[in-house]
Amino acid sequence: MINYVTPALIARLFPDPPDDVIVTEPLPIDPTVEAVGIDLAGTRFLVVFADVMAYAGNDPDFMRDTAVAWNNGFIPAPGSRIVKFLRAGADRGTMFDPHAWPLPDIGMIWQFMEVLAVAVEGHALAFPAVRQYFYAPQNGKLDSINNRMSRQFGRGEYGASFRCVTRPATDEGGIYGFERI
Repeated sequence: MINYVTPALIARLFPDPPDDVIVTEPLPIDPTVEAVGIDLAGTRFLVVFADVMAYAGNDPDFMRDTAVAWNNGFIPAPGSRIVKFLRAGADRGTMFDPHAWPLPDIGMIWQFMEVLAVAVEGHALAFPAVRQYFYAPQNGKLDSINNRMSRQFGRGEYGASFRCVTRPATDEGGIYGFERI
């Protein structure tokens, strides 16, 4: 994912300094990857939506093995997206380490969850052919966010409605999968 984070991408997603919270429109990077920018009180994040098969190196065996090990055997539909978010200033060593990019205020965690949901909804509206989204939380706090978002998406609270098709077992790690209703 970090390969897509370039100064040119950052400039396209964040052209002006924002006043408060901004969630950009999805921006296609290539035919298999899109990005959304989030600026939360001056802290910038990228939400990257990558085609699951392309992310797996177009290797169906790797996809099946990963599904068995991390996804309760559930194999994503063609064109599905894996969703990852990272701080805009992250590097290879910190891109998926939430401790390396804390929020400006820990109390903003719920606001962050809301803007992350807005980013997913924006992607779902812009790319209606994408039927499934998958998330792999990096720690317990992000796991809680995914759980809460899954309930809210299931109730249609963000405009787009999704049902949870796979979730990790408690304390085992894994992938959350959501499918449009």
